[in-house]
Amino acid sequence: MLPKRIKNDVKAVYLLFGIVMTYFSIYMPDYMDVVGVSGTRISSTVSFGALNGMLFGPFWGSIVSLTGFMLHKFTSGSYASMTSFSVFSVLFIALSSIVAGLVVNREHKAVRYIFSTLIAAWYLLDVGRAVYYYPWYHLLVLGIFIFFEKTILIKSVTSKAYVFASLFIASLMGVLSDHMAGSITYYLLYGLPADMYRSVVFIYPVERTILAFFPAFLVYVLVVIFKDILLSSGTIEKDIEDMKSKDLEEYLQNDVLKIIKEDD
Repeated sequence: MLPKRIKNDVKAVYLLFGIVMTYFSIYMPDYMDVVGVSGTRISSTVSFGALNGMLFGPFWGSIVSLTGFMLHKFTSGSYASMTSFSVFSVLFIALSSIVAGLVVNREHKAVRYIFSTLIAAWYLLDVGRAVYYYPWYHLLVLGIFIFFEKTILIKSVTSKAYVFASLFIASLMGVLSDHMAGSITYYLLYGLPADMYRSVVFIYPVERTILAFFPAFLVYVLVVIFKDILLSSGTIEKDIEDMKSKDLEEYLQNDVLKIIKEDD
């Protein structure tokens, strides 16, 4: 095992890499047409929010997202021109990291609570009741998550297809959390009319699905590569058996023999 100091150094480098990666993600193209739908906005930064959550977990993933994006704002001088929504949008990207990280960490109860709360908050608004069908995709994804969470949890251990499915759901729920929080906040700040939400009710699912696919695919490739590297090691099985034997021997020496001596 690595000494604690070395492990901490490796973790620090890992987090620093994530911050730098997030920082430069701001320069990626911010919009493009989606499957022929003119004017559909693709924000690559949201993808990096979900990506950070899956790579670093809910806590450190959100820290990496916040640090990377805020560092860019300050170094570029754009913090002075940030609108109220711009400030909140950084927090929503961190929320995306939290939700995606929680799914990957299999803390499903917390995910259901956060996701359901965001949907419920939409219906507390006047526009939410007027455009009650707006979160249909969020409800669909939440239903799929609840229905298949146990199946995916079990089968992802042995099936690469289920590994990708679990990562895609994690990424999608993170991206959709950002979307719902943003939709609610934008209405509260600017009073966007209901017709604006109606106009994108079938567009945003396409956009958000694409945004969720790329981080899920990237993490999937990393997981498969590292798994194959480990399994290709000729000594990996022997190392595991040695560890098991060592643990068993320590258990016999420290626990079982101690109990026998006390009984005698």
